[in-house]
Amino acid sequence: MTATIAAHAEAVRRYYDQNTAAFDRLGQGGASIHRAVWAPGVTSRAESFHHVDELILAALPEGEPEPRVVDLGCGLGASLMYLALRAPIRGEGLTISPKQAEGATRLLAGAALADRVRCREGNYLDVPADLHATADVVFSIEAFLHSPDAAGYFREAARVLRPGGRLLVCDDFLTPRAPDAPPREARRLAEFRDGWRVGSLVTVEQVRAAAAGHGLELAGDVDLTPHLELRRPRDRFIAALVAAGRPLPLSGEYWKMLSGGDALQWCLLNGLLNYRVLTFTAPGSRP
Repeated sequence: MTATIAAHAEAVRRYYDQNTAAFDRLGQGGASIHRAVWAPGVTSRAESFHHVDELILAALPEGEPEPRVVDLGCGLGASLMYLALRAPIRGEGLTISPKQAEGATRLLAGAALADRVRCREGNYLDVPADLHATADVVFSIEAFLHSPDAAGYFREAARVLRPGGRLLVCDDFLTPRAPDAPPREARRLAEFRDGWRVGSLVTVEQVRAAAAGHGLELAGDVDLTPHLELRRPRDRFIAALVAAGRPLPLSGEYWKMLSGGDALQWCLLNGLLNYRVLTFTAPGSRP
């Protein structure tokens, strides 16, 4: 691992160690600290926070008595917990944050799932060897973009998948016009990168090429952007707060997180980013 990649990994670790408690406390999804998606058929806030989890459930192989699932960037383990309460999975999660790993372990024990699901500290750019070739499904929700090495992410995901397995990546991706964005738009993208410790902000085509380099074929692409909650009252309040604070010498992880989140919303609303679920398949067929 190069010094640059290691430094970025350390920055992401600090980001989640310092902000996870706030995400959990202030968010509306409980331990699910990713975004609500009000897709067709979603009728409640609880369902909106688990819409992507439902897409992962649908990707589990039919007829497999104990599907093996690995979450690369598992946070507090909420998605694995959701899956395990609805299907007989065996789950493994990796998070770069020791505080998240500790919190996930407590939550899984409290839900009586520790015998089937484990979350541990680890870097998904160097996946433990005991996970290689073990998973029917690998997924990442709002975790891929933290990677300072997109190709390295797909290298490790491919190592974890069994032949014929599936990888689902839910995250923000650049739209085709974003790489040539004018200065004002480029500045907002830079604020998002800096505030949310983004390492891989790329187009779907760039992702497809990176994954293909490790034998993974893009098999599905769903744009969830129209179903996000954008410009809620609290989002407008944060936007005003960030605008007022921009001329001031403010710093700190929490402030950067707020300004990065505001920039993310602006970029989604102005067509620089899309929130998508990409599905990849590994070569070979299931035994």
